[in-house]
Amino acid sequence: MKNLSIIAGIAAVTFATAATAHDTTVGYSTRGGCEASTAMQSNAEKDWLLDTFPQFFTTEGDVSSFLTRAWTCDRSSSDGEYYITDHVADTLSSDWFQHRTR
Repeated sequence: MKNLSIIAGIAAVTFATAATAHDTTVGYSTRGGCEASTAMQSNAEKDWLLDTFPQFFTTEGDVSSFLTRAWTCDRSSSDGEYYITDHVADTLSSDWFQHRTR
């Protein structure tokens, strides 16, 4: 139960602050363009997450692994463009993240 409370807290703070900086409204004609944008936006968030949540992330690699799972590029069936997709809540509740926080 303690882990669920912690996850809820990190989700609330993450959604309300820096991790929402990923722009999910811009369409990219190529997956590579979308991935490059995601990487740039994630790099801008690494230090904040590392400083704010040292109980979950001890290295930049930890943060990078989280952000790679939390923000993906998915093709829209309506226009064929690639968009950054928010999977933060799914990542926080995933077995991968639960295993990391034990």
